[in-house]
Amino acid sequence: MRHALPSPLPLPLPFYVSLLLAACGGSSSSDGPDALTPDGSPDSSVARERSGTVEITEDRWIFPEDSGGGESVTSQVAARFYDGREPSFHREAMRAGDCVLRTFTIASCTPACTDGLCVDTNVCEPYPTYVSAGRLTITGLRTPVQIDPMQSWYYPDGPLPADLFADDASITASLAGATIPALSITTSGVRPITPDITGGKLVAPYPAAADVIVRWTPSGGDERVRLTLNANNRGHGAPYEAIIECDVADSAGQVAVAPALLDAFPATEAWTICAGTDCPPSKLARYRRGATLVGEREVDLVVASTFTFGIEHRLP
Repeated sequence: MRHALPSPLPLPLPFYVSLLLAACGGSSSSDGPDALTPDGSPDSSVARERSGTVEITEDRWIFPEDSGGGESVTSQVAARFYDGREPSFHREAMRAGDCVLRTFTIASCTPACTDGLCVDTNVCEPYPTYVSAGRLTITGLRTPVQIDPMQSWYYPDGPLPADLFADDASITASLAGATIPALSITTSGVRPITPDITGGKLVAPYPAAADVIVRWTPSGGDERVRLTLNANNRGHGAPYEAIIECDVADSAGQVAVAPALLDAFPATEAWTICAGTDCPPSKLARYRRGATLVGEREVDLVVASTFTFGIEHRLP
């Protein structure tokens, strides 16, 4: 069965936005500017702003059975680089265990915020300005990838195989340099992840009487796992109203979302088709990450296997 997929966001907000705080199993080339050793934990005391990212993903998307079912297996290479730091339109509202709830609220700014979004009283978060880092060359995949930016946007010029990398592949992203200087980052492939989510959706009751737990079989390696639950937004390309993110070592085999976080999460349906909004899916990702410093900010390489699903969270 064919499904309408959510429109791509012009502002890449969900999931990888907060991977800048997570590092595991990657390495940085000493040939890059100010080579950085990954700190190994998303809650490290070393928290750095990010000025760019390269993302390599194998994804399995399971559609909700009550919407027709089916699945899509794809892969993706994406990259983006910023003039300055990566923007952050969400604010932390609550934290419990390994999870954090971030929300977006339309606020009031005086003077009016004309070149960004007003995210708090008189706090204007500027829209991102994308810049070039020159040609992107990725080695270690099952197919060679070279991308020349078009107006500072990076997209492959053809389809990629669904099985894009070997589980133990050594993967290197090299940038020829432009506004972002030349650099090279290496990390490793990851094994596919399959959680105990059935029927293509995770049901989060309201009120939540207990933790909602998502489980998987650990790979036996040093990867990390991130659960991202996305609420809807108020219009195409707008920030999601809320995001719950949980990050744990893959060896944990599970992550628990506390009732307080779920009860504060907006009403959400496991949509596959919607109009006027992006009805985003949610994800569970097993990933590795490498990073290097450019000045005081990071550029990173994230290699991930993701499982995409819907979340059903109905309020009275």
